[in-house]
Amino acid sequence: MDRDVWLWLWLNYGTQHNTQIFNHILEMFDDLEEAFEAASKRSSAAFSEVGEGVLIRLQDAASTGFMERYVSWLERHDIGVATLESPEYPSLLMQIYDPPTVLFYKGTLKSDMKLPIAVIGSRKCTAYGEEVGKTFARQLSENGATVVTGLAGGIDSIAAKGALSVTSSEYPVVGVLGCGIDVVYPKDNGKLYAEVAERGAVITEFIPKTGPKAENFPIRNRIMSGLSRGVLVIEAAERSGTSYTMGFAHEQGRDVFAVPGRLNDLNSVGTNRAIQRGEAKPVFGISDVLNEYSDSLDEIPYADNARELAFSSLSPLSQEVYMSIRIGEKTADELMECVDCSVAELNSTLTELSLSGIIKQLPGKLFACDMASTDVKLDK
Repeated sequence: MDRDVWLWLWLNYGTQHNTQIFNHILEMFDDLEEAFEAASKRSSAAFSEVGEGVLIRLQDAASTGFMERYVSWLERHDIGVATLESPEYPSLLMQIYDPPTVLFYKGTLKSDMKLPIAVIGSRKCTAYGEEVGKTFARQLSENGATVVTGLAGGIDSIAAKGALSVTSSEYPVVGVLGCGIDVVYPKDNGKLYAEVAERGAVITEFIPKTGPKAENFPIRNRIMSGLSRGVLVIEAAERSGTSYTMGFAHEQGRDVFAVPGRLNDLNSVGTNRAIQRGEAKPVFGISDVLNEYSDSLDEIPYADNARELAFSSLSPLSQEVYMSIRIGEKTADELMECVDCSVAELNSTLTELSLSGIIKQLPGKLFACDMASTDVKLDK
């Protein structure tokens, strides 16, 4: 390991990745060699403006053999280290007001990704949110974008899986952890963690062995938005970590997009409010996001690879049924209250729409639009 990286790693450990204390110590000394030498001699006077806890950690980490063991452990576990001075440090992240001084990573860390878009949302997402998250992440990956995800549960995991489903993508996903690089959270995400590291990167600013504490996730969220050119919100309650990430994105000058949800869905209050207040651009298809970044893509994408149908090509009854389901999932009994037809006619229409890939049946005998298969274009 390069000596400069070695010293940054030492200071990062001693300050417990606190960027303000880290930068303050940098200003106190001519260089990090001088700071390390003072700590190794256990000089308290040299660190008079630093708290006792930080001083003890710096001195312990400067003791004989500590850093050698630390670096050896990282190398044995194939964990990369990037500092603000490393060529692989993400250029967009470097632009935020408090970029992490050190990043730990597994996989391949890239300074410049083609089009990084963070896909975020509720951990307790609805079936609708799951469908939208998976489809939009896949479509982003198909069009050359890199999906940035938190790799936790709900929309995080769904977005990662959607991006990874595009086997032709060279760099489909980057996962940002709210814990140490050696900690898999949730525990059943081990396989997903490995797949993200193999085809993209898993990164964190947290020191190895750090657990997934609640206070870590807001810190992580600023990295997710900082890495990205835009943030796409699938579902968010009114007060949630997802809503806070939107706040970070605004502070960092990132674009914010939101998928509208049903008015009575608590999981969509945050997204609907953000759209209402003009804090997020409404998204009705992935082209609403991609067309904002035509400068980053080989050509302007207009939709996904799904088959498109004109609304006028559907029969009048199919149009009625489709529009009823488009508003929200419904059972056959609920649809009978919305359209004027016999049970036999409705069953025939539902079968036709299902076979055409326009709708699909969910558990509980609910019918919903099948976003992953066919996109019905409303006629203008």
